Amino acid sequence: MLARLSAKLSGRPSSPFFASLRDSRPLAKRYLIATTGRAGSHFLCSRIADHANLGFPMEFFNESYISQFEALFPSPNLADFEAYVGANFASPEGVFGLKTDWWRFGVARNLGILQSLVSPPDLVAYLYREDFVAQAVSQTLAVATQIWHSRDVSTHPIADLHAALTYEAAAIEENCRSMLNQEYLWLQFIEQSGAPSLQLAYEDISRDPDPAVAAIAQILGVPLDRDPPPSDAVTRQGTPTAQLWAQRFREDRPDFVAFWSDYRGLVVAA
Repeated sequence: MLARLSAKLSGRPSSPFFASLRDSRPLAKRYLIATTGRAGSHFLCSRIADHANLGFPMEFFNESYISQFEALFPSPNLADFEAYVGANFASPEGVFGLKTDWWRFGVARNLGILQSLVSPPDLVAYLYREDFVAQAVSQTLAVATQIWHSRDVSTHPIADLHAALTYEAAAIEENCRSMLNQEYLWLQFIEQSGAPSLQLAYEDISRDPDPAVAAIAQILGVPLDRDPPPSDAVTRQGTPTAQLWAQRFREDRPDFVAFWSDYRGLVVAA
């Protein structure tokens, strides 16, 4: 999908309007929120935006963002999208962040999408979840319900939607493997890029994201001049079904869980 969008927009001429945005404010700092899904990136990035000094890191490699941009403006191209994102989501000081999973990051990098905004990164903040089984269960439930965040509109309580689903160990294992592979590839990228990096655990972020925000700002050398009150705009979606499925998967796949508890990040999950 991302490749098709890139091909569609790349053949168009650039708009002089967006070109003026591109030249209006050079970036001073670039950082990546490197995630694997259901690892707290949405919660963390919302809190980063509350502080303002670090910009508003969002999923700009997500196909839906590019599609919505194309729908809003007449015949834009990829350079226009890059100019628009850089001008509107960087901080006044020129600090820009972008969050992405590995799969989209790899495709976007090969296609050259938004490269002036992310390369070279001044920081790669790598998010992971200590409990990879709970993470995979959360992904499986989100895919099945298409409810990804607490702000998503639903006519039924999320706990009821989860309770109506059928447990599938194979789907959970598939999501485990996808996330474990992304973790391995992110760690390889961080090592090879030589960029400053920071590892942030979901379990810590979900309790209090502010220390993570402060750590990102410190590495980037950006002072945080605001002390925004805690926001309840984004909340956790844990349900009894998620807990039951995680426990059942550990019982159904003990060898799988034990192996990846030992070799996580060291080998690819074939």
